[in-house]
Amino acid sequence: MTLLFQIRLEQDSLTLRGTPMESVGCVLRGQLVLVTTEPIKSKEIKLTFQGKSKTAWDNGNVTETSEKRILYRHDWVFLAAQEKYHVLQPGNYCWDFELALPGTLIETIEQCNKSYVRYNLKATLKRPTFAQNLHTKRKIQINRCLISNYFNSMESVVLLNSWENKVEYEFSIGARYFRLDDKIPVELIIKPLIKGINIVRFNLIFEEHRTYNIGSKTMKEVVVVDIKRDSSSIPFIDETWIKNDEMSIPKSRCLADSENNQIRIEHKLKFEVTFQVEDKEYYKLTASLSVIVTSCPSSINTAMFDTLPTYDSYYFDKEINEDSIPSDSNNITSRDNNLCNNNLSSINNNNLPSYDSTISLIPLSINDYILPPAYGTI
Repeated sequence: MTLLFQIRLEQDSLTLRGTPMESVGCVLRGQLVLVTTEPIKSKEIKLTFQGKSKTAWDNGNVTETSEKRILYRHDWVFLAAQEKYHVLQPGNYCWDFELALPGTLIETIEQCNKSYVRYNLKATLKRPTFAQNLHTKRKIQINRCLISNYFNSMESVVLLNSWENKVEYEFSIGARYFRLDDKIPVELIIKPLIKGINIVRFNLIFEEHRTYNIGSKTMKEVVVVDIKRDSSSIPFIDETWIKNDEMSIPKSRCLADSENNQIRIEHKLKFEVTFQVEDKEYYKLTASLSVIVTSCPSSINTAMFDTLPTYDSYYFDKEINEDSIPSDSNNITSRDNNLCNNNLSSINNNNLPSYDSTISLIPLSINDYILPPAYGTI
């Protein structure tokens, strides 16, 4: 009886630092675990990491322009197919895996109309003809942190201009980059150049601009993430209107910026001010600033950009432990397979090992503490 067939990960959310041109990539690291209390026959045990995308939009009410791509694929074969079945004796089996992902990968994109970019791991244990194969999947989230310079990211962005010789205005936001769920501080300063002009209404609009590309075909879409309307009077101090506000970046409705040749995502913060001159004519002033929304999973700080690993901790130079490679013999015992413990003490271990130690003790994520599924649901 199989009690557990599961993919464990050191991290199921990975971060690429910088643009596709400057990112050095990231590392996917984990372990495939099998627990069985009875001998089990297997043709092959295989793990696949795959990234796929779909770019699509509607042409009217009938047809759809669509393209699917495989962005990246890597396979691990832990038990290779052979003439006779592999026989796995009762015990705990652990297969370690590690993959260096390039910095040019497109980050995960979801909830983008009919388009998406997704990554996942899928493991399969193939069994004899009349026995049910075992399958398990794990979703991988790939984020991209576009902030390559901490100090530039903290600079305010200011737009200075005049409008039809009626007003001068200054539109500014508190920084250049923001994370999902952040709030954008906004300041608008307007100085009238003529008499008899008054502000009637003020709107603050946060827009998401999406560009879909399939070959030479392009479709653009503008999504209003949020809008704030204010018809109350704006303070008039020293012959100047000053309006301070803030705009939320809701993670539930907003995507991070993305620069790629399939799905491009950009953001703009726009304001609209409606004026009335001498209680007669109405005029509308509109201006916008580009806002970069990054999917950095943690707070922005200098250590994230300025701290480099030491040579001793550079994991790409580690030697491969040949003892961790499973044998292709017909009878395989749990003791010979990757030196995994005969009990599941590692499941209850909440402390991550160091890079210098074996990664076979990678703990389960919070979701993995749930009891293992029944055999028929695997």
